[in-house]
Amino acid sequence: MTSPDSSIGYLIHEVARAFRRRFEAAARQHDLTLPQWRVLSELFHQGALSQVRLATAVDADPMTMSGILDRLEKRGLVDRQPDPSDSRAKLVRLTTEGEALFQTAKALGTELYQSAVAGMKPDDLARLGASLTQIRDNLGGLAAEQKDSV
Repeated sequence: MTSPDSSIGYLIHEVARAFRRRFEAAARQHDLTLPQWRVLSELFHQGALSQVRLATAVDADPMTMSGILDRLEKRGLVDRQPDPSDSRAKLVRLTTEGEALFQTAKALGTELYQSAVAGMKPDDLARLGASLTQIRDNLGGLAAEQKDSV
């Protein structure tokens, strides 16, 4: 028999997987993948970023990030400009079309979230959020908090 403590990690994994599947199914209508959404989101919230910083922010290796950016750039959703402070680096920023697609994807995410928490009371959501934050901090320490602020 599985103890309640050991099933928490499994449930977190299953919830994250269900969110990912549902979001990807909805985003597919807009020819958007989850990694592409994460890039659009980072750029929307942070402004122009170097490819290296962007790869770090979304937990992607530089080669994967390069492929994601190539596809987004071909669609006119991002552009890359030389970094004035480092001639070897490029700064990536959203285009107007990229911002519009980000807003569409954000609405999809909000709808998915509302569906996921339907029937939960505000106090239950607050406790769940606090508990998940504690778990994240226990597992990642300052790295998780620093990543959220990047």
